[in-house]
Amino acid sequence: MSTRTTNTGRRLTRLMPWLAGLAALGALWVWADRLVPGGDAAGLLVVSPEDCDLNRRACTADLPSGGQALLDLEPRPMPTLEPLAVTLQLTGQDPEWVELDLTGVEMYMGFNRARLERVAPGSYRGEAMLPVCASESMTWAATLLPEGAAEQGQVQFRFVTRR
Repeated sequence: MSTRTTNTGRRLTRLMPWLAGLAALGALWVWADRLVPGGDAAGLLVVSPEDCDLNRRACTADLPSGGQALLDLEPRPMPTLEPLAVTLQLTGQDPEWVELDLTGVEMYMGFNRARLERVAPGSYRGEAMLPVCASESMTWAATLLPEGAAEQGQVQFRFVTRR
């Protein structure tokens, strides 16, 4: 065996863990992007904090399919690692239940969904909790998913928490 063949084999041996790690990181990125609804906010009406700040009051959005969504999260300002009371009023649709997907906009904060139970036609209640973030402030996306179906999500409310 020549020296040149041996050196090439050593280089490949050193390079393989790095290539495998990059491939795994790419696969994780694609998987997370598909798992998190509205990660790119495509097809969703996005209500930004400038339009309505959930830390100050309940927010209303006109749904693209017709009707409205009124979302309220309390207490205010929203704390991390403490229960949040979630109230949702929907007009124009009446699913059996709704999931509220809470996603970090700047940083993936894990899978975080709360189920909101129907208490009356178009009225839902539940409890959610925001994980703690090491940053001074964190922008969150609260996406409404009728009966947990990401493809039926029409609106996403964004808000900022501060430490």
